[in-house]
Amino acid sequence: MVEKMLDQGKISASQFSLLLFTLVSSTAMLFVPAVTAESAGRDGWISILFLATIFGLMVAWVCTSLGQRFPHENIIEYSPKVFGPVLGHLINLTYIFFFIWTNAIIVGEFADFMIATFLPKTPRVVFAFIIVWLAAYAVRNGLEVISRLNQFLFPLLMISYLGLVVFVLSDIELTNLVPILENGVKPIIRGSLPPSAWRGEIVLMLMMLPNLSQLTKGRKASIYAVILIGIVLTLNTIATVGAFGAELSSHLTFPYFTLADYGQIAKVLERMEALVMLVWVAGLMLKIAIFYYCGVLALAQWFNLQNYKPLVTPVGIILIAWSSIIYENSRELVELISKTFPVYAFTFELLIPVLLLAVAVIRKKKGGNCS
Repeated sequence: MVEKMLDQGKISASQFSLLLFTLVSSTAMLFVPAVTAESAGRDGWISILFLATIFGLMVAWVCTSLGQRFPHENIIEYSPKVFGPVLGHLINLTYIFFFIWTNAIIVGEFADFMIATFLPKTPRVVFAFIIVWLAAYAVRNGLEVISRLNQFLFPLLMISYLGLVVFVLSDIELTNLVPILENGVKPIIRGSLPPSAWRGEIVLMLMMLPNLSQLTKGRKASIYAVILIGIVLTLNTIATVGAFGAELSSHLTFPYFTLADYGQIAKVLERMEALVMLVWVAGLMLKIAIFYYCGVLALAQWFNLQNYKPLVTPVGIILIAWSSIIYENSRELVELISKTFPVYAFTFELLIPVLLLAVAVIRKKKGGNCS
């Protein structure tokens, strides 16, 4: 492994927290209300607010514990030290796969949304190329630039997310939200799996913690992000199920944008879904850029390169091609993100990090001092 960090940029604790928020919320807002309602019904908000938040906090604690134990290294650098070179490099390779595979799904989600709602005759590869090209520009400029762009976008995202909830308040039917726990806790537990997998995407901090200017503030910053994500997603889910009912919500492909063109909000701001879409696309581009950055950085370190930027274009080509074939239609996408993705996600988001931390403690493996 290379001793020198391939990206010398530094980010503050607040920028780090906002990055984690955008990382999760950009796609979670789009799909979580529907996939959660499918299993948990009207109680989906409980799955999101409590169980998924607990999972996210566990991921945050484990990842920041690893970050404090190896303060100037990311997972690609300390994994071989903990598990040994052979197993460590193999695990690193699986993380590279996870970063790029997940990002290909996200790119496909963007392309399918644009096709379904705006330009139905456009090939998926066209939208994939556009969003990957924009993300590649951000990746080449490093994590510090990505975090600054996100810092500018964050207020617009919050206005979009919370403004949508405020505008549909008068259309929410409380009868769609009660009785609570009508079918017991099992549906709530099942419904918590997809939002937990999304919340666990903060595991990407294992690649970003070395860039944090004050590592000791990383845990608090990540906890703030997890809780804020939980609150915003819960409000959005309550608004969606309250307006449409659990049955209809579970069958909506893009409930967040259906909400933007519904009821009183359509009367106040005609075609507001276009404004919501623009903000969401910007947030999604940054999410893709974060996954993209972690993928090329990890790959560069795996190959022991001195610079990750030569890998941006080839990885971008892989993303565009993979996103075009990773699933056939929106039904397959829902199946992928609600059933397949959580299995992979829990493995990479919690299981492997827990094993890393446990073995590091047992073998007394540590890096330098925290700053």
